[in-house]
Amino acid sequence: MGKKDKKIEVQLVDSNVKVNKTEVEGYQLMIGKRLVGEIAEIDGKFAVVKDKEVSDFHKNLETAIEAVIGAYNLNN
Repeated sequence: MGKKDKKIEVQLVDSNVKVNKTEVEGYQLMIGKRLVGEIAEIDGKFAVVKDKEVSDFHKNLETAIEAVIGAYNLNN
């Protein structure tokens, strides 16, 4: 028997994200009601934020989202 693919709803919500004690505009990535990660827009680049610290930068939002989901999948 093959394993069925589950459809998972991923939401990108506009939010203020805290980075190094300052708030910047950004996004929260939600799977269901669970917060998976945060992305902040800093100087025209998209920063993945973990524990209120920038972990890495990406040129566009899509690659930042892929990085957050990839890290989530590795840890869960």
